[in-house]
Amino acid sequence: DPRYPIPGQPRPSLLQRLMSTPWQAPVALVAAMLMMLRLAAAFVPGSTPQRGPTAAPRGLAVPSTATSLGHSRPLQIGDHSGVAAGVVAVALLASAAARRGAKPAAAKGSARRVEAVLMSPARQSPPAFAGSSFQEDQELACSKVACRSLKSCYTLYFRRWKYYGDRHRRNLRNRAYNIFMKNKYKKTMKKVLRYCDILEFGDETPESLDAVMSGVKSDLDEACKTIDEVCVQGVLHRNTAARRKDRMCRAILRGCMKKGILSRPEDPFIPAHKVIGYQMPQCSLTREPRPWQLPGWKSPWMLKWEFEKWRKATGRAFKQ
Repeated sequence: DPRYPIPGQPRPSLLQRLMSTPWQAPVALVAAMLMMLRLAAAFVPGSTPQRGPTAAPRGLAVPSTATSLGHSRPLQIGDHSGVAAGVVAVALLASAAARRGAKPAAAKGSARRVEAVLMSPARQSPPAFAGSSFQEDQELACSKVACRSLKSCYTLYFRRWKYYGDRHRRNLRNRAYNIFMKNKYKKTMKKVLRYCDILEFGDETPESLDAVMSGVKSDLDEACKTIDEVCVQGVLHRNTAARRKDRMCRAILRGCMKKGILSRPEDPFIPAHKVIGYQMPQCSLTREPRPWQLPGWKSPWMLKWEFEKWRKATGRAFKQ
């Protein structure tokens, strides 16, 4: 730095110290030019400003400057205010250029800052044209912490513990039992509903309500008993079981009304089984243990393990 000379060397002059930094050089230049303008009247002939307005040459438009009172006056030829303003503007531009060229490190820092802003997730925007990959932009936008959390959420919420294999087999067993029991009562319900569709949309017309009930009573009793059994075993809720029974009775009533055997009841809240004169079978069942709770029961996995053991013991391996 010329402001701090090395011992043994001559001390720099004032001009060298003024020109040492990039921002002091334009300031010195401006000061020198203002001094020249100030002393121009003493050294340059004809540079003394005239007192009155001077006529401008023909064809030259004289600009006007606004005063503090809002009135405009013609600019005098000898007025150096415009020249001084131009000198100051040039000096400021030179200072800005020198300051910009003298700070490459700051420019790099600003570039890094702009890059950080562009890489932030809040500034990212989805691609606006077809064929671009939005997944890559998302990967760039997400921080390392977010990516690590996204990759670890599976093990965080769905971790497979050591005993999960037994739980998984138990869930499959319970699900298979529930599906079996539901299919059991749905098959019996379909028999009644199929008969009701034939009654409502078919060509045959029964003579009376007794003829209708004689053809469907056996299937209806079987369906109601099966629904009660499934409900007692805990597979079906009791309210759901009641709705299933009422659905079959309403289908029979709708078919009888379509054929003109019965008329629409005045009270819509009367149960359908009372309108058609059907007596629900009484249920006296109690809940029985599940098949796997009985002694001697073997799960499918146990049967498969015994089969594999027997096949290896007898040497009856399948030929691939």
